[in-house]
Amino acid sequence: MDYEESVAAHYGGADVLERLLAVVRNAGGDPAHFAPAELRGTDQLHIGGRAATSRVAERAGIEAGTRVLDIGSGLGGVARHLAGEFGADVHGVDLTPEFVAAARSLTERTGLVSSVQFTQGSALDLPVADGSFDAAVVIHVGMNIRDKDRLFAEAARALRPGGVLAVYDIMLAGGGIEAYPLPWAATGETSFPQPPLAYSDAMGQAGLEVDSEAKPLAEGIAFLERALDGGAPLGLAGPALGNLLDAFRAGLLAPVEIYAHRP
Repeated sequence: MDYEESVAAHYGGADVLERLLAVVRNAGGDPAHFAPAELRGTDQLHIGGRAATSRVAERAGIEAGTRVLDIGSGLGGVARHLAGEFGADVHGVDLTPEFVAAARSLTERTGLVSSVQFTQGSALDLPVADGSFDAAVVIHVGMNIRDKDRLFAEAARALRPGGVLAVYDIMLAGGGIEAYPLPWAATGETSFPQPPLAYSDAMGQAGLEVDSEAKPLAEGIAFLERALDGGAPLGLAGPALGNLLDAFRAGLLAPVEIYAHRP
């Protein structure tokens, strides 16, 4: 099993769709037809959830009609949020077949199929045409990708001139990772966080120009504290969240946003 197969196996699960629909059903909703908000953030497995997605979208200038590539789209929560709340047209690409299947089903049930689509594929070999997007987002994906140069070369290829890349990942802030599991990896074999400078360098190598950077660490710590008190997104709980919170508090890891554009 190569490392991409290991990553897909870490996230995959035959019952992922049913677990998400149970969130809607248990709240008294109709699992056949519901609004994205009824999933209560369980389809957005990143620090900050829906609020963080909105922040990234606003900073990236995503608005009605923006063609967005969601690299590592997971369960499709980010894509549906960008379409439903910002009016964007979104194409999500994800490595895990179970996530792609669940994302398609959830998108149909929320009535967003006209503006959101998903394809199974690798972030290192994106199944999209050159220059076909106004913006690309990479949200809590890079920690599982060893070859950052290839990742950003593919993102740059997909963007039109002037297109924006928004990256929101957990990055190294000082020292090394001391404890696993973490939300994105059970062991260090599929865990590749790097410091912000490594990201910026890789973006530069891909021909992108970095515009700004932000580190919402306080928000990240507060989000994890709430999650450990019982508000965790589906599938993110227990030791993995505790280890991540410890790493945030110790200054080893931090959530970081980087915005760049293709000249």
